[in-house]
Amino acid sequence: MMKLGKQIAGMVLSGALACGAFAGVSAVSIGTAFAQDEEGGQRRRSQQLDIGVAKELSKVFELLNAQPPQTRAALDTLNALIASKPNMKAYDKATTYQYRASVKVQLEDFQGALRDFQTALDADGLDPNGNNQLRYYIAQLQFQLENYQAAIQGLNAWIASARQQGVPVDANAYYLLAAAYTQITPPNWRAAVGPGEQAIAARSEAKKSDYDLLNLIYSELGESSKRGPLLEKMINNWPHERSYWVQLSGFYSTTGKDKEAFAVLEVAYRAGLITRESEIITLVNYYSFFDNPYRGAKLLDREMEAGRVARNTKNLTLLSQMWSQAREHKRAIPVLRAAAQSANNGELYYRLGQVLLADEQYAASERALTSAINRGGLAAEKAGDAWLLLGTARFSQAGPEDCTIRDRAREAFVRAQRYPKSSRQASEWVTYIDAIKRTNDAQDRLEQQQNEEIRQDSIARQRTALQVCRLQGGANCPQIEAQLQALIDAGPVPLRSTCKGAASNDNEAQNNEAQDEAEASDG
Repeated sequence: MMKLGKQIAGMVLSGALACGAFAGVSAVSIGTAFAQDEEGGQRRRSQQLDIGVAKELSKVFELLNAQPPQTRAALDTLNALIASKPNMKAYDKATTYQYRASVKVQLEDFQGALRDFQTALDADGLDPNGNNQLRYYIAQLQFQLENYQAAIQGLNAWIASARQQGVPVDANAYYLLAAAYTQITPPNWRAAVGPGEQAIAARSEAKKSDYDLLNLIYSELGESSKRGPLLEKMINNWPHERSYWVQLSGFYSTTGKDKEAFAVLEVAYRAGLITRESEIITLVNYYSFFDNPYRGAKLLDREMEAGRVARNTKNLTLLSQMWSQAREHKRAIPVLRAAAQSANNGELYYRLGQVLLADEQYAASERALTSAINRGGLAAEKAGDAWLLLGTARFSQAGPEDCTIRDRAREAFVRAQRYPKSSRQASEWVTYIDAIKRTNDAQDRLEQQQNEEIRQDSIARQRTALQVCRLQGGANCPQIEAQLQALIDAGPVPLRSTCKGAASNDNEAQNNEAQDEAEASDG
């Protein structure tokens, strides 16, 4: 706020104050000793400059208009004039001190300028309009010197007097008064509204600083009904001002007009005004919010390539989410994998496992979910879900005879049962896998029974064949007897499992390793 006050005062002082205070010097330079009053008659002789004073002021005028201006020499001339004439009449004194104050303003001696303007006013040698103008200069200097309350009093008095005299009020005076209200402690934002609005109304051409100040005042007061239209005018007047577009979008967002906020930000982006990462990310999120994730993902990817958006974990995660939302899983997976590798916990590997599972990349999903569990940092609900998804990824890799893989899937589901949120679904999976096992076991026993019945039938047939052979005295009886003995010696048919006995490929070896890691890290 203090910096704002300095900028405002410096702008006003370099314009209206300095130029206005010297407006009368040109009259001295051409030797005009009499001025005309409003009715065309001569002023009283007390309003006439002494010839000696007029000559010295003419020298001051010439010094200030030299190239380059001889400001310091002009001040020395005025100092000498004042020292040589300690008893000047009121008009000469007021005029001379007014000029010296103006020179001091140019030299940025604001304290000295304030004293000289006050001396000129106290001399009471000018007409009412001239004295009132001195009050205006004094108020501006009070602002420059951060005496804001004094500046407010002076400006209000000057404005009231100017209105009484029918003199147009300078737009800068309204602007400065509004700014002064914002600088006092605490700021009086409500009192600043009127002069802030009058400053804009008093100008024939829009001035950016007027609108900036009133925008600040409306923002502090929460004047939504006024601030929105004001920002729209600001964009129309200065369409290349990036901050105005951002502010209008933010204004719409805070007032519940998200669609308008999105539209404003999108237009500004297309115009090349939106280049900051935070603003680009806001626009990307709007695309997601309004169900256009594909365009948002394309934009974010393009801005990452251009280097305007950092390729960090947070932004990569957002990009992967956008691709997933757009059902572009093939694009989401490598982005999410890169983000997961740079993360310091298992959260992103958990998301990667979800995406891979949805894309039916079951082995890759198993590896990602195992990494998620190993890295840790998951909330209890997600930890349970990670085990549930890990079991699903393993089960999805099992063929009809892959009992070992199903057993490992069951182990993951059993761990998922420990978490309340995933317990019910995990229990259903365990029940299902157990049912498959019972079915397979029953099938194995049935097959064993059937094979044993076949063996017994074969034994009975061979015995009958051996008896017939002996009765007939056949030559092949020893052969039949040997076959019978072989069937008897084989014993009962063993129970044969339909499951594969061992891991048969690299995937299963990786599965075993992943399960071992997950078990080691599971708390």
